[in-house]
Amino acid sequence: MTLKLGTEIPGTSADGNITTLWVPTIKDIKAPTMAELEAGTDISNYVMLGGWSFDPSQDAVSDQRENAVQDFGAPGRKSAGDISIEVIDNTNTEHQEQNKAVTLMHEGASGYIVRRRGIATDTPLAVGQKLTVVSVICGEKQVINPDASTMIRSKIPLFAKAPGWESETAEISNPKG
Repeated sequence: MTLKLGTEIPGTSADGNITTLWVPTIKDIKAPTMAELEAGTDISNYVMLGGWSFDPSQDAVSDQRENAVQDFGAPGRKSAGDISIEVIDNTNTEHQEQNKAVTLMHEGASGYIVRRRGIATDTPLAVGQKLTVVSVICGEKQVINPDASTMIRSKIPLFAKAPGWESETAEISNPKG
């Protein structure tokens, strides 16, 4: 099948269509259950626009044969890259009781960042939806110096840990878990 030049391809706005959860435990990151996800905390309202940084990469394994005139390759080790999340930080403010992202993701906390894209944030999670799931341990909160007309916020460095991550390849499994 050939796509004809000028064919309009629809797209979906990211605005309002990203959900981010902090989930304490997931047995199988390829198939988190509804029960596991519902035990988590929706931190979407704390995450700053563009504040999620997750840039996985993969090395190439060189496969050079002496009888070939071409070099070949194979997929190699994967890296999660520098992972972090920038969030609203209400420490010491009149809103300090509303500071779940900072409170949950304190230094040394382990859990899972779960992200769903392409579906309105207020749409409930459902079996079969695709997710990104990243198993992390949290580093020391980094206070972000404010610019004019900005919210008080912090960046939380995250470090991938076993069992690793699934980049929109995890699928919500049965509701009972």
